[in-house]
Amino acid sequence: MNKKILFLDDDPISLYRYGTDFTDAGYEVRCIEVEEELSSLVESFKPDLIILDIRVGDGDGREICNELKIRLETAHIPIIMLTALSYEDISAVECDADAILGKSPDSENLLLTIKNLLDK
Repeated sequence: MNKKILFLDDDPISLYRYGTDFTDAGYEVRCIEVEEELSSLVESFKPDLIILDIRVGDGDGREICNELKIRLETAHIPIIMLTALSYEDISAVECDADAILGKSPDSENLLLTIKNLLDK
């Protein structure tokens, strides 16, 4: 059975690009643009890994991440945060994510991080 990735980003281009990369790499993927769909999809889809953009509409992906990490039902799910922040600024991001990566046209590093987190 393929591992499941849930990806939340308010940018449809990123959802399409990364979603296609994840699918091509053999993962089952659900992509959503709005935070309001997250809870019900986490419950029904049961992802093995969640990817969140740090800036999601009017919300903050760090807060979403921290809420997921304190809930007993979701604390075990690895979370990767994506950001357009510079690498220097990423180090200042405080949240309980398992990884924080800069958005990049090359998804190789992201796919490697996904594999490493799912293989733990």
